[in-house]
Amino acid sequence: MYLSSKAEVIIKKIIGLYPESTLSIGTFYQEKLSWRVYGKNCRLNKEKLQNYEIGSLTKVFTAFYFIELFKEKVVTSQTKINEVVSDLPTKNYPTIGELLTHQSGYGYLIPLKLSDLIGIIKHKGICRYNPYESNMCADNVRKILIEKKIPTHRRRVYSNFGYAVLGLILSELEAKNYEECINAFSKKKLGLNHTNFGNADLLPGYFRNKNYGNWQWLDCENNLGKATGGLRSNVVDMLKFSSKILAESTFLKQAESFSLMGMFKSRDGIWMKIGQTGTQLSVMMIDIENSSSAVVLVNRLNKYSVSLARELLLRAFEE
Repeated sequence: MYLSSKAEVIIKKIIGLYPESTLSIGTFYQEKLSWRVYGKNCRLNKEKLQNYEIGSLTKVFTAFYFIELFKEKVVTSQTKINEVVSDLPTKNYPTIGELLTHQSGYGYLIPLKLSDLIGIIKHKGICRYNPYESNMCADNVRKILIEKKIPTHRRRVYSNFGYAVLGLILSELEAKNYEECINAFSKKKLGLNHTNFGNADLLPGYFRNKNYGNWQWLDCENNLGKATGGLRSNVVDMLKFSSKILAESTFLKQAESFSLMGMFKSRDGIWMKIGQTGTQLSVMMIDIENSSSAVVLVNRLNKYSVSLARELLLRAFEE
């Protein structure tokens, strides 16, 4: 795997400042996966890489699932929530497309209540405390959909709740809970063997050189909070996933439809998604024009992962 001098400097900075962390990096270009792992606790066994909490990159898996459903004409981006989710009142509910692109109008803080905010203060932040651990089980998501007033102005507001609703829609369509849907999709459709919601080979997160463990999720019948950031994966699976995205015929035919993936497009045309839990950080960048991608995973929050991913992506062609 080619590394520019700039990338090497950033890597040394991350490992130097956070020696307890394990850093996994990789690129995909011209059908080739390249990756490396750094850190005193790293395992270089290619047959058994370690997993990370990938946070909001879970949303990209959910979005890609819907791209498949659109192709199969099961639903469309214009299908409204109440056309799939039963027993909802007559309201002007957002569409699947609006949910995918964070334009549903559901606010950033939904479904957090005062008790959740007190929990964050009590635990001195979210390093150990997952504020979405139990408040987006399916029954509560349905309750909010029924009781919450639908915003008339669908301005763009990042919404974890919106993706929990997408998880509910998947559950209704497939007659399974969200976790079962994504586990089956990841393994059978995407061919990913290490992407799931389990704890196998999962790295703990670190903060101030202390092991903070991992975010926990309530084991309710259908915890849709996991749709906001519950997946775990390793660098090779994430690179394989990015290659599936790049090969998707929908985006090859109509590049603008890539906006449905819920990723952010920078001025230079690169698409990016950042995933963060209490102590772990993941970055995926995709360059559609050059059919390349870069992934950075680390079990320690830091300010360098994004610049590292960009440098890896820009230099991928020099591999």
